[in-house]
Amino acid sequence: MADPGSEARLIPTWLVLPIAIAAVLAIFLTTPAGRRMWTALGLSRPFGRGPSKQDLDFLMHACGGDRRQLARRLEHERARFPDLGEVDIHRRAIRTYLNARPPSSEDSDR
Repeated sequence: MADPGSEARLIPTWLVLPIAIAAVLAIFLTTPAGRRMWTALGLSRPFGRGPSKQDLDFLMHACGGDRRQLARRLEHERARFPDLGEVDIHRRAIRTYLNARPPSSEDSDR
């Protein structure tokens, strides 16, 4: 006679471990440490909503087109605010840039 509980299994035992590993990995990749690891591996962003094209263009212009300087600015903001998401990190980098630049003559006319 067969084990009475064996017929009620919905997921085969051999499939539970790979599903659990995939779930844990997916959750880890949503954390700041997971995102840093993903970026360090050189993989593209699998995450949800990212910074807008306008934010990226502004920061790239602020860095003189230097991608390494842009990466340093963003990493600096990530270190200061480790709990923020990518959109907020980019916005913080923009605010930091705007606060650090000297006021222009256009700003004083307003």
